[in-house]
Amino acid sequence: MIFILLFLSVAAARPSAAILAETWSKHHGLIGQNMGQPMALTDTDFQVIAKGGVAKHRLRMEGPDAAIGIGWTPHNRKAVWIAIIDDIHNTMVSGLTEKRLGLRQDGAKLLYQRLGLPWPFTDRQWVIAIQNNPKIAASSSNNVWQRTWALDEEKHGVINNDNAMWVPLLNGGWIAVEAGGGTLLLYQAQATIGGAIPDELVTRWAMATMDEMLGNVFERAGEIPAHYSEHHRSINGGDGQPIVAPIAN
Repeated sequence: MIFILLFLSVAAARPSAAILAETWSKHHGLIGQNMGQPMALTDTDFQVIAKGGVAKHRLRMEGPDAAIGIGWTPHNRKAVWIAIIDDIHNTMVSGLTEKRLGLRQDGAKLLYQRLGLPWPFTDRQWVIAIQNNPKIAASSSNNVWQRTWALDEEKHGVINNDNAMWVPLLNGGWIAVEAGGGTLLLYQAQATIGGAIPDELVTRWAMATMDEMLGNVFERAGEIPAHYSEHHRSINGGDGQPIVAPIAN
């Protein structure tokens, strides 16, 4: 179902691969600096995205590779951004449950997540600290918004779950760029989940979930204009400024 929705979301008014490539070329240097490694996309990547697919890459990092997924949606960036931050109303990946531990208006929050694994593996759990990066918005004339997360080990004590293992490494982020009348969205994740599960298997799993992850965000973004009314708690954009309701679809 997610794959159908992802296709339909871009079928109406997709930008060309050339337009997406031109937009990316303006900001890829700054994006690479903030991701920790240069992120080069190919003509084939932009053709995949323009056709409604998700381009996927493995980014060499210290430790395990990071999994990267990039897609486009006609929904505007504010709706996509709220869909990412206000995620208590939807599940982005099958088998993942979460509990919000704290949230500020600027978008910073603590989040407990648990990943259910099939027998004989033990479930994994973690607490991440998530925050916006308004500096990249300022450096890009507000064209690039970024949201990052990393493990917050000091918060482990707030959850008492002896039936799951704490992961030793997890970080990542979202990057949203206005492009072709919609939003070019990049998702990045790097993880080591410990135990007998090798990092290579974790990276492959992360790569395999990219379609579902981005598809769920894009689906939720289509619901945001009706959900995010003047009565909703205010949410800040990637530039640090409050997103004023109502917003366009």
